Amino acid sequence: MQGDSDLPEFTPMPWSLKEIREAIPPELFIRDTRRAVMYLMRDLLMAALALSFALRIDPFFSGAPTRAALTDFGADIFRYCAWAV
Repeated sequence: MQGDSDLPEFTPMPWSLKEIREAIPPELFIRDTRRAVMYLMRDLLMAALALSFALRIDPFFSGAPTRAALTDFGADIFRYCAWAV
């Protein structure tokens, strides 16, 4: 187990917060509620789709047609791969 003496010494970054803000284009600091709500809705839709697909993985690979086409071992391998994705 390594101790704290093995870690490199902390050095702050050489640039200031003002320099970082100046490097960002000013139009990115404009607040747009409509765009923010659209991003929120997009993210919620993507999360709902991911949940919907995740809930269908086990029933699909446990079904008789899938097990007949892929064999029991193949269906299990594809199921594990689907969960990994």
